[in-house]
Amino acid sequence: MQNSSLLKSTAVMFFLCSCSKDSNTNAKVSFGPELPVVIANYPDHAMEPFIAPDGQYLFFNNLNDGVNTKLFYATKTSDDTFVFAGELIGTNQTSPPQLDAVPDLSASGDFYWTSTRNYPDELNNLFHGHFKAGTVTDIERVRGNFNKNTLGWLVMDHGISADGQLLYFNNAHFDSGNCFGPCETEIGVAQRVSASEFNRLPNSETLLEKINDANYINYAPCISSDGLELYFTRYLKGSAPEAIVFEICLAERSNVGEAFAAPRILFSDTNFIEAPSLTLDGKVMYYHKKVNGVYQVMTRQRIE
Repeated sequence: MQNSSLLKSTAVMFFLCSCSKDSNTNAKVSFGPELPVVIANYPDHAMEPFIAPDGQYLFFNNLNDGVNTKLFYATKTSDDTFVFAGELIGTNQTSPPQLDAVPDLSASGDFYWTSTRNYPDELNNLFHGHFKAGTVTDIERVRGNFNKNTLGWLVMDHGISADGQLLYFNNAHFDSGNCFGPCETEIGVAQRVSASEFNRLPNSETLLEKINDANYINYAPCISSDGLELYFTRYLKGSAPEAIVFEICLAERSNVGEAFAAPRILFSDTNFIEAPSLTLDGKVMYYHKKVNGVYQVMTRQRIE
């Protein structure tokens, strides 16, 4: 597989979810109607939204074309209005082709994102740094046995737990000659060794057995802060590109030691509805969607 072909395939399929929620309830989770999010003074595509644990920043990247894909952030005015603040300093490569995307942040300021820099010379493509006031410093690659370390396999997206102790990762295999997007995916969970090293939990497969349905391409894992709700995106494997139905799903469990139950679909759409992220209290969801050819951030309010 040529590097250029791999980058072109991954560019359209890098998705993320990470979310936070501090309430614990057995009530059936549901969300209200979809509303567009305004990012004032930002005129371009906005994808892979992530709402910071303190609720004050919305991180996102522009179009996932793998040519000039960068990370940005905006400051909050209201739940559906933010003001563009600029590039996220420290994260973006300086020359194309480049892909720095899918932002993710723990409550303590550990920032994670996916990047194709130096691929395939370096196969570990998840990065870590420390976020403060629009800048990410102390940048390192994230190591650990959750990485496949095999050409064609990438950590497509990820979700860090609010306390930074667990990494929900999505390994994806790309082969542009045979598949649109990833050919297969696996969502797993890894335990923190340090901020830049995680190792797969021994029972990762068991915990996520009902989520990793081989009939689907599953991606964009998003774990609530209490560890009881796992949100993710999926579509039916083998679907024709023009007929893909994207589903944002939720799998639940009653305590953190249990496996997740079979997921249910929260909402679906053919217009690239992907990558949910929740506020810390779980009351507001963000995700992206393609509207009239442009990717936009959308929001929904949780129904109590």
